[in-house]
Amino acid sequence: MRTLLQRTIKDKEANLYPIWLMRQAGRYMPEYMAIKKASKGFLDMALDPKKATEITLQPIKEFDMDAAIIFSDILVIPYGIGQSLDYTPGPKLGTFDRTMLDTNYKTMIDKCQPVYDAIKSTRQELDKDKSLIGFAGAPWTLYRYMTGNNDASKLDPFDGIEDIQKLTNLVIEHLSKQIEAGCDTVQIFDSWAGDLGDDHLIDYCFDPIAKIVETIRERHPDVGIIAFPRLIGNEIKNFSIWTDPDCTSLSDDIPISWIIKRMGHLSLQGGLPPDMLLEYSKEKIMYKTVPMLRQMKDMAYVVNLAHGVQKETPVESVRFLVDIVKRNRKVIPNAT
Repeated sequence: MRTLLQRTIKDKEANLYPIWLMRQAGRYMPEYMAIKKASKGFLDMALDPKKATEITLQPIKEFDMDAAIIFSDILVIPYGIGQSLDYTPGPKLGTFDRTMLDTNYKTMIDKCQPVYDAIKSTRQELDKDKSLIGFAGAPWTLYRYMTGNNDASKLDPFDGIEDIQKLTNLVIEHLSKQIEAGCDTVQIFDSWAGDLGDDHLIDYCFDPIAKIVETIRERHPDVGIIAFPRLIGNEIKNFSIWTDPDCTSLSDDIPISWIIKRMGHLSLQGGLPPDMLLEYSKEKIMYKTVPMLRQMKDMAYVVNLAHGVQKETPVESVRFLVDIVKRNRKVIPNAT
């Protein structure tokens, strides 16, 4: 049985409007904060399968989202290949050594095994009609965090490309293990793609993600692949053609009218501004959400934000957003 998310991004069915939110399991929920208070930091939660499963399922139980995204972090790949990682209070990686990128896949997979165990247990508890999403950071975004260098023009043109290629292979293996553990969908987060200028966008963003998409599709043809090249402006269309994911996730830097005119035949996700949820205002949430749903009528569209839920977001804002989407399904033909 296909989930709403699979039908939308794999089968390109229109008017289904599945909803899930990036960072939907997290700091804005009191249930999450209770687990955090009783834990020894972020890694203690993310690498404890029991805790990660419970956190992943919290927004499903609270809001009846159409998909769960496993509670983890994009930095588990650097952690898995030996770069020290600390979260007190925010994520901080240790010194980067290029030889880490030659770490064999088994070493990384063994260190990341708690993530895959959490996926297995989550899949067992999650309703079959809901998708389970795995994820990874895109090579450039990971490289930016690992090296501390946010300027691609300063990278050695040979070493930089070689490092990105090695990271690409590590991302593929991590995503594959998540799929084998039970994920029916994966998302590739290139959160810092917008930092890349025209001279580096193809080498550091387009090409690596295209390889990831192609390889995952060859290995796991039934799995949906979402790519999120955040804040790349008008290049979003070229990105979608070049990398060919099943679904492209949108940030909020381009007018939706431009997107629909040039990309309306594709499966799309997101685009709603996260700050619309920062105060519990029904009028504000409706003003942003309902026009988006109407514009996306007869399209394969996944309701989501342009980035993650912010920690200051009231729980009732998220609840109302989900309610608005589900109520609109009832008045749109073919929505089920």
